Amino acid sequence: MRQVLDPSKIPLKQRGDGNIWATLIQITQLLLVVAMIAAVVLWFLPVIQQSQRLQQENRDNAAKIAQAMESNRRLQQEVALLKTNPLYVERLARDKLNLGKPGEVVFRFDPYQSTPPSSHASP
Repeated sequence: MRQVLDPSKIPLKQRGDGNIWATLIQITQLLLVVAMIAAVVLWFLPVIQQSQRLQQENRDNAAKIAQAMESNRRLQQEVALLKTNPLYVERLARDKLNLGKPGEVVFRFDPYQSTPPSSHASP
């Protein structure tokens, strides 16, 4: 690869340890390449961030779809039971609607609720 500026073609004073201008040109070329790479990274950074955000949205949507499919499966199963199982319908009518057969007495008990322990210690 040919260098952009060949330091041997530039007639300059040399220090005891070598041509200072050749070293400066090489450092400048290196900094230019680093700046160009940084510019490319900064140019594509929003695209990379958007891609990551869209991938996260895709994962979230896939989880929502799986949850909706499970809910749909349960609802379809319940519909099938309602259509084909008269005992299931009777149980739902008794439990959720507080219905009973003619002549039956329906007893309803509230769910058990634990009482908080008393703050007074018993002797």
